[in-house]
Amino acid sequence: MSKNVQTRLLKYGITGGICLCLAVFYCVARDFTQLTLVEKYRTLCDAFTIPGLLCLCVGVLIWASNDGFFYGLSYCLNVAWRALIPGARYKTERYYDYVTRKKEKRIPGYGFLFLVGGVCMAVAIVFLVLFYRIY
Repeated sequence: MSKNVQTRLLKYGITGGICLCLAVFYCVARDFTQLTLVEKYRTLCDAFTIPGLLCLCVGVLIWASNDGFFYGLSYCLNVAWRALIPGARYKTERYYDYVTRKKEKRIPGYGFLFLVGGVCMAVAIVFLVLFYRIY
């Protein structure tokens, strides 16, 4: 197996394992064995919705950050912070230089968050349909 495939499988596996652990933890916290069938379906739907939404929201935040959505805000806060430190305001870089420096630090390869979050949401939708069929 090549190194690229191995690292991809590791990313997907770790993220999927974390999502599955969150779902199991939610079911254990709800005392899953004592619930009726309708309540089990609802609990499983909720258990897979939570990690699915977390993965999707983290993916959207990384995507927005990589596209420069927060550059203006972080630059303003950086300039304001440097204004409070004596002697640091003269070392402030221009906005163009700041954005160029930040573009070099983009986070690569975060698409696995969307796929794992989408799979969790699909499983949650299946349990939602099962819940409404019995309910």
